[in-house]
Formats: sequence, structure tokens, C-alpha cells
Amino acid sequence: MRYPVQLFLSAVMLTGLAGCSQEEELTSLNISAADYAGQGIGGYSVVDPNDPKNRGGGESLAPYSAGGITCCYQIPKQWHEGLQVDVVVSYPLEGDTTDERSESLARRQAEGTLHQTIRVDVPEYQTPAKGTLWVQFMPDEKANVVVSNFDPPHEDFPGEVKGWPVPSDEYRRKLVDRELADIESRLERNQKNLAEFKDSPGKSLERFWGVFTRTRSERVEGLSGPQDPKFKPLLEEYLTNFIKHDQRRIELLREARP
Repeated sequence: MRYPVQLFLSAVMLTGLAGCSQEEELTSLNISAADYAGQGIGGYSVVDPNDPKNRGGGESLAPYSAGGITCCYQIPKQWHEGLQVDVVVSYPLEGDTTDERSESLARRQAEGTLHQTIRVDVPEYQTPAKGTLWVQFMPDEKANVVVSNFDPPHEDFPGEVKGWPVPSDEYRRKLVDRELADIESRLERNQKNLAEFKDSPGKSLERFWGVFTRTRSERVEGLSGPQDPKFKPLLEEYLTNFIKHDQRRIELLREARP
């Protein structure tokens, strides 16, 4: 009578082992991303559609930039048909001013669109899976996902989109114009400072002595104060060189502007 019981227990054990063998064997990959759309990314994460606890990522990306390495996402060691991930992304708020961005935030909150989920098919990768899970943010709020031991510029990178993002001329002009505005404003201030220094050196010496002692103390080390004979030529040389540097920088930026 013992044999049927033993046979039954053996059958149960074999069934359990068979069930275990059918479970997917997972491996942990680092995550990185690049923005090819030029929109920038406020933040993102990669989420398993079947297991929300399996997620990783989270950093922001400047337009046309690539991010660092973040941790981690569990993916099957062996690729199979139908493998997908959810890329949950927060795009930057619209607008250039605080008020405009506040309006964009309020609108998205009302619409429930602070975050968007992009369901992405994972293309076939080598077995066992290794390297990095790359997220490539594409135009029209689409995304690619690539599992690879190589970065996008590498000739063996398996993704359809290869290389790093290339900024558009429009975006490059925007960056140049922003820097030009900052430098032109600073240049105007320093030209005014130099003119005031020549017209009324006493006030300028007092004011800039405080600036130098707070931020450039090594330049005035050994000097007795704003009336030290060595400070006046030092300040004039400093303002003059700063103006020349900014004027040259403005010339270079205008030449390089797309």
C-alpha cells in the first residue's frame, strides 16, 4: 500500500519541477536613455507591464542629450515574441516664463497628462541578455527600447537608430542666442562700470574693493585697501580685459550661429 503513495508524491514533485522550469529566468540590466526628439525629458522610468514593482530609471534629459546609468530593470535572459515594456515619461512643461510653466502644469494636472505611458515592443537581443537597456526618445512622443552591450554610436549597436542625438539648427540657434543675450548684458554692465570708474574712480574703487575681497581675494592679497596705489591699475586692467574677452566671445558666437 505504500507504493501508490510514493508514486503520487513523486508525481507531485515532478509536476512542481516542471512548473519551475517554465518560469522565466531574469537578469538585471542598467538603464540609460537619449533624447532624439529635442524636446527634453523631465523624467522617465521603465516599467514591466505585468509587474509594476519591476521598474527602473528616473533621471531627466536635456534636449538632444544622453543620460547616465541608472538602476535597474529585470528582463528575461532569453528574448521571446511579444516582450514589451512601458516607458512612463514626464515631458518638460511648456513655456519660457514661470507663469507660462505654471499654466502648463495646471493644464496637465486637469487633463491627467503629467505622465504619459508608451508601450514599446522589445526587439530581439542576444542570449543571455547583458549590457544596458537603452531608451531612445523619438519625435511624436514615441520611444525605442534596445538591449545591448554597446552604446548607440558603436557599429555593432543593434538598434535601428544609431549614433548620438544631433541637435537641430533651430535648437543650436536657441542656445547661441541665449548665451549671446547673457554676454551682451554683462558686456554692457562692464562698459558702464569702466566709464564710471574713469569719471569717478573713488566710488568705483570702494565698490569693487568689496567685490574683490569677497570673490577674488587672491587678487588683492597684500594690498592695504581701496586707496592702495596698486588697486586702481589692477581694477582698470580687470574691467578692460573682461570687456575685451566678452567682445571676442560675442564675435565667435555670431560666426558660429547656424
